[in-house]
Amino acid sequence: MNQKVIMKKECPSCAMMIEKDTQFCPICKYEFPRSSYQKQLKWVAIILAVLFLLVILL
Repeated sequence: MNQKVIMKKECPSCAMMIEKDTQFCPICKYEFPRSSYQKQLKWVAIILAVLFLLVILL
């Protein structure tokens, strides 16, 4: 039996479970952020946290 495993994710707007590769929710039309945007946001948050800690320590 060869069964295809479908990865799912939850829409943060309507809580519908949809396929992981989907960019838009078919129910509420929520647009998922692109992965490169998420990586950039992560690095910005890290840099801001480091700068904040440096300001507190100095």
